[in-house]
Amino acid sequence: MISLTDAALLAGCSRKSLERRVERGSLDATRDAEGRRAVRVADLLRAGLVVPVPAGAEGGVDPTRLADARAEAEALRAALMATEAGLARARDEAGLLRQRVMDAESRAAMAEDELTRVLLGAERPARRGRRGNLRLRTT
Repeated sequence: MISLTDAALLAGCSRKSLERRVERGSLDATRDAEGRRAVRVADLLRAGLVVPVPAGAEGGVDPTRLADARAEAEALRAALMATEAGLARARDEAGLLRQRVMDAESRAAMAEDELTRVLLGAERPARRGRRGNLRLRTT
């Protein structure tokens, strides 16, 4: 007999999950000498919560579960690398866009300065009309 806490560690699930199974009747439990719930390892095996591991298995873990976990970890690693590459591209594009915005703002400021000079008559217009210099009338 082992405690529900130890059984949960052995089964790779939460204690609450085992408590629900006991309440539903899909897992038999009794009380130990101290009044805590306890289960038999055989009952965990019968419920499919613990898989017997062949002798010589790596680290006492079922080889098929270990292979599945490794494959999932590799898939997650590949997804992470793809996400990081996409993030790097997005950062590069954002830097280029920031530079283009700064260039456009600079050109807009220069155009505004030029327009201000022309409108205030600070510069003589380069073109001459039939009647002489063109002048801007302000009202």
